[in-house]
Amino acid sequence: MKFAGKGRRPRLSFYVLVALIGFISPLHAGQDEGRAVTAGPTRRMPIMTWPGPDASLLNAETFRLVAGAGFSVNASFLGGREANLKALDLARAAGLRLMIQDDRISQLVDSTLPLQVLTKVVADYKGHPAFFGYFITDEPNASKFERLGLIVRRLRELDPAHPAYINLFPTYANEQQLGTKTYEEHVARYLETVRPPFLSFDHYPVTRSGLRPDYYRNLEIVRRMAMERGLDLWAFTLVTPHAVYPPPTLGHIRLQLWSDIAYGAKALQYFTFGTPGGTDFDWGSGLVDKQGRPGPAYPLARQANAEIRRCEGLILRWRSVGVYHSEPLPEGTRPLPGDGPVLAVSGAPLVVGLFSDGPEKYVVFVNRDYENPRTAVIRFGDNVLQAREVVKDDRPPARFAWPADQTDRICVLTFEPGAARIFRLK
Repeated sequence: MKFAGKGRRPRLSFYVLVALIGFISPLHAGQDEGRAVTAGPTRRMPIMTWPGPDASLLNAETFRLVAGAGFSVNASFLGGREANLKALDLARAAGLRLMIQDDRISQLVDSTLPLQVLTKVVADYKGHPAFFGYFITDEPNASKFERLGLIVRRLRELDPAHPAYINLFPTYANEQQLGTKTYEEHVARYLETVRPPFLSFDHYPVTRSGLRPDYYRNLEIVRRMAMERGLDLWAFTLVTPHAVYPPPTLGHIRLQLWSDIAYGAKALQYFTFGTPGGTDFDWGSGLVDKQGRPGPAYPLARQANAEIRRCEGLILRWRSVGVYHSEPLPEGTRPLPGDGPVLAVSGAPLVVGLFSDGPEKYVVFVNRDYENPRTAVIRFGDNVLQAREVVKDDRPPARFAWPADQTDRICVLTFEPGAARIFRLK
């Protein structure tokens, strides 16, 4: 899978305006009925962890740990029909759904065998209430796209209710891995040839030497291509240390999850659940160790997922209308426009994701500094009268309101490392 070594797997300032903050009225919990935005989810956002559990951890307690950390989908790479059916029963009991990997599908990817076996595969799983979809392959070379397209189309014909899952390389994959001259060509050919049900990719940005410079360029590319084709975007976060990747902090995890959401992702994925074996890398613990006990990242993932679960109903309804960055601009990104609802940010490096939900408008601010808390001075456009915070954690939500005749609409926000704050704009 994403065994990320392999040679591929790193303006204007408004501080002078702070004195005007006296014109702003932040309200806190209990001061104003309806002053905070809450969202009861209408359906669950897919938050999936993979791979694992393996056959040695195929038990009820393991699946309770998956569900207990806020995951709704698990990808278990068990291969065989009997083990998969056992895992489906265990997942159902834990309130989970499974993305199934079956060796009969894996054998089709790298061969010219006829596809008739897919009829049997579908019959084995499609009726199980815990079944989510069919794992096809991970990080395919472009030379396999024609074959993958045949498999995806056949599965769609046999079982339109369950998706076929394929995950793509990140921008730091090389030409030999991609099978194309450029990353954009790779993604475009994949979408045109395979016609997947959604666009999934992995990129692990936090390394021991800092943030990979192409992380947000990667998000820019996949967001644009997914939106052009009307597809949901699925993205990853890394929680297992190995190679150049350090043990994760809560800031690391939040940065990845909320950056994905700011770019319009509708499903989130973690690598890994179990602790990988083998000697290819110096693998640290996954979310659970090799004995099935929670690893150091488990409580961090649980906390990060809980934040997302509290506002998942909104996230699933949102339509992404723009993504911008404050200075210094990461590679391939855009500065804030001069005519939007958010005019400028100073004091902190932020991602600014803009969304609509019918007539409602939202903004997601993400602190790109995943190691340090930051304070940002944010200037809103003249048409913004109020900014009401969406509840996603135990922080008292804020509301900022400005008189209609006030020229400078400014607020000061603090951010924990890698954290996000969400506001509904009026």
